[in-house]
Amino acid sequence: MSGQVKLFRQLGYVYLRSPLEVALNVLRKLSELRGWSEDLSDAIRILENFDTFYEFMKRKHKEYIAPRKSESDLLAGRVVVDKLKLEVNGERVVTLVFDKRVRYEEVLEVLRELGLESSTA
Repeated sequence: MSGQVKLFRQLGYVYLRSPLEVALNVLRKLSELRGWSEDLSDAIRILENFDTFYEFMKRKHKEYIAPRKSESDLLAGRVVVDKLKLEVNGERVVTLVFDKRVRYEEVLEVLRELGLESSTA
């Protein structure tokens, strides 16, 4: 977990750019705090199979991949992850784009609980 963790806001969305393992730990911690949702489960599955989905994104010329979301989660406001970006720059890097209902402070608190510092933009 030597890579840099960057937390920032853009157009009402909270972004977290971090190494793969940090992103996985953040999503697992959020699932403990908020409870299970289909998008969280699918986002974790995508990250656990990083190489497969990275190749898929390259082949399809996609910049982002969106996890599955159930209508009931959308209506109840339980959706956490809007989309993900997978990159390989010497190490596997993930950009998580959180749903607009996820507060910046909530993600910052999760990072603190995991003992991580983030740079902000």
